[in-house]
Amino acid sequence: MRERAARWTLVLAATGFAAFSLFWTALTFLLSGPPFRYPVAVIGLFGLAGLAGVPSGLRGGRLHDRGWSLPATGGAWVLALTAFVVAAFAVRSVALVIIVILMLDVALQTQALLNRARPFALSHEARSRLNTALATGNFVGAAAATVRWSAGGVRGTPTR
Repeated sequence: MRERAARWTLVLAATGFAAFSLFWTALTFLLSGPPFRYPVAVIGLFGLAGLAGVPSGLRGGRLHDRGWSLPATGGAWVLALTAFVVAAFAVRSVALVIIVILMLDVALQTQALLNRARPFALSHEARSRLNTALATGNFVGAAAATVRWSAGGVRGTPTR
């Protein structure tokens, strides 16, 4: 916790996990209700679109190795925020929902990888503690998303 970069990375990781949790929870309710009314099996297939984010981790790792970790993180957050703006218009369009899933998954997968790489570069001796702090931060983000969800439900999320 002495390292400023580690503290900020923990905040970014928790925020990213909260955004991820809120989006996928709200998406389930959006797709099960009108106008879509998809069954659970079809809703689950939307998760396959999230596979597009997997190769973005490799690209994010290369950007980190080249010293572009902070600008790449900023770019990932711009993409994530843009995805939430597009999500506001996706409540009646399956095509837009899929575009939002692709955008958000690429953004959050990239920032998640960068959030792991950045603090690990600070101290090789503290990797275990840093990994524990990142995992704890993710759970804090999920808990914050749960509190946010209970306060507003689907209407309180960016997909409505």
